[in-house]
Amino acid sequence: MTPHSRPSHVQIPVLACAVSCGLFVSGATQAMAERPPLSAACRAWNSHIAELIDQHRIAHELDDDQIGEIIRLFYEAQSTCSALRFEEGLTIYEAILIGPVASRPLR
Repeated sequence: MTPHSRPSHVQIPVLACAVSCGLFVSGATQAMAERPPLSAACRAWNSHIAELIDQHRIAHELDDDQIGEIIRLFYEAQSTCSALRFEEGLTIYEAILIGPVASRPLR
Protein backbone atom coordinates (compact mmCIF):
# COMPACT_ATOMS: atom_id res chain seq x y z
CA MET A 1 0.00 0.00 0.00
CA THR A 2 1.27 3.48 -0.82
CA PRO A 3 1.48 6.19 1.85
CA HIS A 4 -1.22 8.22 0.05
CA SER A 5 -3.86 5.47 -0.02
CA ARG A 6 -4.48 5.48 3.72
CA PRO A 7 -5.05 8.51 6.01
CA SER A 8 -2.29 9.01 8.51
CA HIS A 9 -2.91 9.30 12.24
CA VAL A 10 -2.59 13.08 12.00
CA GLN A 11 -5.12 13.40 9.18
CA ILE A 12 -7.85 11.46 10.99
CA PRO A 13 -8.32 13.98 13.87
CA VAL A 14 -8.15 16.86 11.39
CA LEU A 15 -10.79 15.20 9.23
CA ALA A 16 -13.00 14.49 12.27
CA CYS A 17 -12.69 18.10 13.41
CA ALA A 18 -13.60 19.38 9.96
CA VAL A 19 -16.69 17.15 9.84
CA SER A 20 -17.87 18.13 13.33
CA CYS A 21 -17.27 21.84 12.66
CA GLY A 22 -19.26 21.51 9.46
CA LEU A 23 -22.15 19.91 11.34
CA PHE A 24 -22.02 22.63 14.01
CA VAL A 25 -22.10 25.43 11.42
CA SER A 26 -24.93 23.84 9.45
CA GLY A 27 -26.92 23.35 12.68
CA ALA A 28 -26.38 26.97 13.73
CA THR A 29 -27.35 28.17 10.27
CA GLN A 30 -30.52 26.09 10.38
CA ALA A 31 -31.42 27.47 13.83
CA MET A 32 -30.90 31.02 12.60
CA ALA A 33 -33.04 30.32 9.54
CA GLU A 34 -35.88 29.12 11.79
CA ARG A 35 -35.75 32.22 14.01
CA PRO A 36 -38.30 34.85 12.97
CA PRO A 37 -36.96 38.22 11.87
CA LEU A 38 -36.85 41.11 14.34
CA SER A 39 -39.51 42.90 12.29
CA ALA A 40 -41.92 40.05 13.11
CA ALA A 41 -41.06 40.39 16.81
CA CYS A 42 -41.88 44.11 16.61
CA ARG A 43 -45.26 43.33 15.01
CA ALA A 44 -46.01 40.71 17.68
CA TRP A 45 -45.14 43.09 20.52
CA ASN A 46 -47.21 45.85 18.89
CA SER A 47 -50.26 43.61 18.68
CA HIS A 48 -49.80 42.31 22.24
CA ILE A 49 -49.35 45.74 23.85
CA ALA A 50 -52.24 47.24 21.83
CA GLU A 51 -54.53 44.47 23.09
CA LEU A 52 -53.43 45.05 26.71
CA ILE A 53 -54.02 48.80 26.37
CA ASP A 54 -57.56 48.16 25.08
CA GLN A 55 -58.27 45.73 27.92
CA HIS A 56 -57.07 48.23 30.54
CA ARG A 57 -59.13 51.05 29.01
CA ILE A 58 -62.26 48.90 29.28
CA ALA A 59 -61.47 47.72 32.83
CA HIS A 60 -60.53 51.25 34.05
CA GLU A 61 -57.70 49.79 36.17
CA LEU A 62 -55.15 52.47 35.24
CA ASP A 63 -55.49 56.20 35.67
CA ASP A 64 -55.12 58.68 32.81
CA ASP A 65 -51.48 59.46 33.59
CA GLN A 66 -50.52 55.77 33.60
CA ILE A 67 -52.37 55.08 30.33
CA GLY A 68 -50.82 58.24 28.83
CA GLU A 69 -47.28 57.11 29.65
CA ILE A 70 -47.94 53.60 28.34
CA ILE A 71 -49.35 54.99 25.09
CA ARG A 72 -46.39 57.37 24.72
CA LEU A 73 -43.95 54.45 25.03
CA PHE A 74 -46.12 52.34 22.73
CA TYR A 75 -45.98 54.96 19.97
CA GLU A 76 -42.26 55.48 20.53
CA ALA A 77 -41.61 51.73 20.13
CA GLN A 78 -43.88 51.58 17.09
CA SER A 79 -42.10 54.53 15.48
CA THR A 80 -38.66 53.09 16.25
CA CYS A 81 -39.57 49.74 14.68
CA SER A 82 -40.99 51.56 11.64
CA ALA A 83 -37.60 53.29 11.29
CA LEU A 84 -36.07 49.77 11.02
CA ARG A 85 -34.34 50.09 14.41
CA PHE A 86 -35.86 46.81 15.55
CA GLU A 87 -33.62 46.00 18.52
CA GLU A 88 -34.15 49.48 19.97
CA GLY A 89 -37.91 49.23 19.36
CA LEU A 90 -38.08 45.84 21.05
CA THR A 91 -36.23 47.24 24.06
CA ILE A 92 -38.85 49.99 24.35
CA TYR A 93 -41.72 47.51 24.05
CA GLU A 94 -40.15 45.38 26.80
CA ALA A 95 -39.92 48.44 29.07
CA ILE A 96 -43.67 49.12 28.89
CA LEU A 97 -45.03 48.25 32.32
CA ILE A 98 -48.40 46.77 31.51
CA GLY A 99 -49.73 43.32 32.17
CA PRO A 100 -53.04 41.53 32.03
CA VAL A 101 -56.02 43.19 33.67
CA ALA A 102 -56.75 42.07 37.21
CA SER A 103 -60.50 41.88 36.68
CA ARG A 104 -62.67 41.20 33.67
CA PRO A 105 -65.74 43.40 33.16
CA LEU A 106 -69.06 41.55 33.23
CA ARG A 107 -70.86 41.27 29.90
